[in-house]
This record gives sequence, C-alpha cells and structure tokens, in this order.
Amino acid sequence: MSRTAAPKANSTAAEGAGTPMSRTAAPKANSTAAEGEGTPVSRTAAPKANGTAAEGAGTPVSRVAVAHAMPLVVEGLALSFGGNHVLQDIALQLRPGEITGLIGPNGAGKTSFFNCLTGLYSPRQGSIRLGDVRLENVPPTRRAALGFSRSFQHVALCPELSVGENVMIGLDRQSRAGWLDAFLPWAAGRHERALNRELALAALARLGIAHVADESPSQLPPGVLRLAEIARAIAGSPCVLLLDEPAAGLNSVETADLSTALMKLRSPQLVMVVVEHDMDLIMEICDTIHVLNVGRLLASGKPEQIRANPEVVGVYLGDDDE
Repeated sequence: MSRTAAPKANSTAAEGAGTPMSRTAAPKANSTAAEGEGTPVSRTAAPKANGTAAEGAGTPVSRVAVAHAMPLVVEGLALSFGGNHVLQDIALQLRPGEITGLIGPNGAGKTSFFNCLTGLYSPRQGSIRLGDVRLENVPPTRRAALGFSRSFQHVALCPELSVGENVMIGLDRQSRAGWLDAFLPWAAGRHERALNRELALAALARLGIAHVADESPSQLPPGVLRLAEIARAIAGSPCVLLLDEPAAGLNSVETADLSTALMKLRSPQLVMVVVEHDMDLIMEICDTIHVLNVGRLLASGKPEQIRANPEVVGVYLGDDDE
C-alpha cells in the first residue's frame, strides 16, 4: 500500500473560507506555555448564550451545555445539490478522546461532510448532535462558539504577520474587545493582546514550535507552517477539531513530525477528525476509521480492520504497488 492513496479532488466552496473557527470569550485561566507541556491555556467557560438549537429541540446552544466532553453524533445525514446526492444516510458517532480518520476516493463526500458539521452546508435530512445539543439549524458562527474548529488543506497564513500573530487571529471570536481592538493601543486592546498572545504561545508550544512565534511565515518550511495552522485551530481549546488533509504537501520527515504532534493532541475533552489521503499516517494515528464512497458509508472499524476489508481495498486502498 502506497503512502498516498490518491490526490484530492477540487475543493468545495468552503475550502479556504477564512481562518479556522474558535470559541467565544471567557476569563483568563492559569496555565503554562512550556513547550509541549500540560493543558493548553484557555479561557474558562463563558456564561450561557442566548438562543436555542434546532427549532423544537429546546436545548440551549451555550458553552455551558457542552462544557464537558461529549460525542458528536450524526444520524441519517443526507446532502444533495440539485439531483446530485453528495451524502446519503450517513450515521457516525465521533467520540472524544479518539482520533477518527475519514478516508475515501476523490468525490466520496469527505469535505462536504466536514461542511455539514461546521454549518457551511445545510443537509437535506438527518441530525447532528453534540451531546444533547441539536445543531442542524445552528449557523457556523454559533457552532464556532460551541467549540468547533477547523483547518483546511491549503495553509493560509498572512505573510505580513508573525506566526504568533497568525495564531492570535484564530482567537478573534473569543475576544471581548474584538480582533482589531487587540492590535490597538488602548487598555482593553492591550489586555486582549496580552491574553491572546499567551494563548497563541501555548498552542504553538503544544505542537513543539513555540520558538517560531516571532518569525515570518515566509521564512518557514511547509511542515512548520502546517503545524502553525493547526496551532491556530487549537488556540481556543475547541471540543471538536476537524483537520482537512493536514499532510498535504509534506515530505516524509515533516509527516512524521505531524504524526507525533497530532497524537499529542489526543484528549478526553476533544473530538478530533482527520480527512487524509496519506494512509500510513491514518493507520498510525487513528483509533477508528470511517470510509466513504460515492457519498455512502462503506466501512467503519479499527485500522487493522479497514486495512483487511476487501471492499475498502477494492475501491480505495488498492495494492501496495499502486
């Protein structure tokens, strides 16, 4: 089986749609930014937000409601564009404390599935729940406030900002003063900037790259840039982390570093889902793997079960010589 199963198809409209989502504001928590150590710096849980989840569900959409680790449960999910059935009857339970892999041929519906989870696409039918919170009618910004965060296949760091400042951008939805205020000289802005920098350094440290915080992205290799983008996605301490092809464009050494970093992110407080074509990486880091094919769930299981599944081998994995 080759390292890379297949190149990715053309991205959906959501690809590159701005910075990863992050959580809403809350008071500063005590923590350390020591390289690779301990729990990330995070703001404590915010007060309950206004509004409810899907109409009729009655469960408030709030940080309090999902303050503890909860599974992300998808049932009967279907997505269509005109007569094109992109996803059909997808049912998955994505558990905290695990790294879940999502694989499949080009056009299988992997990115569309991510877009449904984050609210960029509205499914035709089915349900998405984070614990008891129904999410079908919850917009992307509110899902971000609940703790959904995402990275995209193509790294999109601003070259005019340092790596640390790029990570701070991922915290703008947490900031009471707002992203622009955090870069301006008045008191509220200075406080937010100091707090956001501490959070950014902690995120970089978790991935072993705190030493590049003040460097320009233009001076760094692809592997470090990828880790910096993931740092931006985790800076707000999300409860759901969606990574779209994090190994794209990386060499074998950089991919090995990525593998180590992702396994360190495994946490009982985090649902982590990875879409990836690098099968060696997926088989190494994932606890559970789901396989999509033409919009349907083909197989689910542990890595060794997926590797030995004849249907999966036939439609996707192929032979080692391919």
